[in-house]
Amino acid sequence: MSEEPVLLSEDRDETRILTLNRPSKLNAMNDALVHGLVDAVDEAHADDQIATIVLTGSERAFSAGADIKEAATRRDASPEEARHHADLSRAIYQLGNRTDKPVIAAVRGYVLGGGCNLAITADMVVAGEGAVFGYPELKRGMGATLVAPGLVHRIGPKAAFELLMLAEDISADKALSLGLINRVVADDRVLDEALEMAKTLAGYDRRAMRATKRVFIKSTELPLTQALDSAAETMLQLREMK
Repeated sequence: MSEEPVLLSEDRDETRILTLNRPSKLNAMNDALVHGLVDAVDEAHADDQIATIVLTGSERAFSAGADIKEAATRRDASPEEARHHADLSRAIYQLGNRTDKPVIAAVRGYVLGGGCNLAITADMVVAGEGAVFGYPELKRGMGATLVAPGLVHRIGPKAAFELLMLAEDISADKALSLGLINRVVADDRVLDEALEMAKTLAGYDRRAMRATKRVFIKSTELPLTQALDSAAETMLQLREMK
């Protein structure tokens, strides 16, 4: 009997839906799932028929974070193996930046730890009103080292420090107020809302939309003067393409 794939892929018009598929494990992320996500985003990026990407999970959990059982096997890992795991965590946070196509996360249930970082790597996040966000690593006796940089980068040091160090769960409304997510809707409307947003984006000029995201990414990484230079250069390239 073959095992179920850890990641499902479905196309609806010009949107690729990637669904985390470890529901019995609350979509905890193991190496296979992380590798699958990276490969799937790269494939969607290369597919000219796809304009947007939606990441989603199950009703109970978008993702409860790292697979604790798999993580336990790494306690005696060599430095090389530990570095490989750190690289996988980096890949999760940078997932949305692997493509200049918009990525939307549609999340319900538990959105915890690395699962929360996966959600916020998307360009936009739609959450169900019952979603629960948090970084429980310290409560589990684990350092929150690998999830810290991504969170600080998204919401700033004060709010990030409180979430990481107190390790308290927060509601979708609180996550919205902190800037972790973009919209809160009824739980049964989450995927539909994300798909409606994706459809709107897919209706825009592809080159202009993708150029805008490339400039946006650089604007989060570069000093203002360099970001402005990059924006001007991109604008000129767009004009030359017309």
